[in-house]
Amino acid sequence: MHKHLFALVFLLLCAPATFAQRADPRDPKNEQQGIDLIKAAIAARGGEAYLKFKTIFANGTYTPYDKGVSTVPKSFQNWIAYPDRDRTEFGKGKRKNRIIQVSAGNGGWIYDGDAETLKDQSPKQIADFQEGLEFDIDHLLRGGWQKEGVKVRFFGREETRPGERADVVEIKLTEEKTVLLMLDRYTKLPMSLSYEKMEGRNLSRREVRFFQYVAYGGVKFPNIVDYFRDGLQDTRLNYLNVETDAPVPEDLFTKPASVKLIK
Repeated sequence: MHKHLFALVFLLLCAPATFAQRADPRDPKNEQQGIDLIKAAIAARGGEAYLKFKTIFANGTYTPYDKGVSTVPKSFQNWIAYPDRDRTEFGKGKRKNRIIQVSAGNGGWIYDGDAETLKDQSPKQIADFQEGLEFDIDHLLRGGWQKEGVKVRFFGREETRPGERADVVEIKLTEEKTVLLMLDRYTKLPMSLSYEKMEGRNLSRREVRFFQYVAYGGVKFPNIVDYFRDGLQDTRLNYLNVETDAPVPEDLFTKPASVKLIK
């Protein structure tokens, strides 16, 4: 969920994680423990109801951050049709007050209401979206962790505050892409998701943190999602409502023939 909302932003703390207990990567028991923890997280999110929905409609506020300081929030609406179609609108009302970002498989388009322009996404924007899907929490839990070649294991326990620890699962997507998923030891709900990626010649550390889980239609979603880049907060999403299996017409993802046809 939320691919374009955060311009594919993700996270990780600037300081290295302090692990109270690091699991032995050579111990085969840690593979099964990692799988069991993933299954527990799926159950905590809603089990079969979490795995089966095909579409989502969500709305709320999007707040960009500048050097770790929050700026002016914007309203957003987000339509998702799995596995790879996403439409996010920022702002409301007339065409001039809106920005629309649409991704659909290997294509996509962007409408900028301020400039009144309608353009195809660039190859880089499309590639960023597709990579963002790999690191998306819902794509991971709803099947990404089971794809061919992906390796899962219990990574260890991280101290979140004095006397409290969280379980951490390592999801190795490829030799170059690894995700660390932190789970609450009691509820098994995801607390954060972190990874590293190359940006130009530099290695960027990313983290997403999840707060205030609420059940919508039998599925638990976090009402607050914070995104960090190299230790600084980049974005916050505040959800007002999430509807699973919502009506998501195909024409939402179709590029209009002209600006005047923007709906």
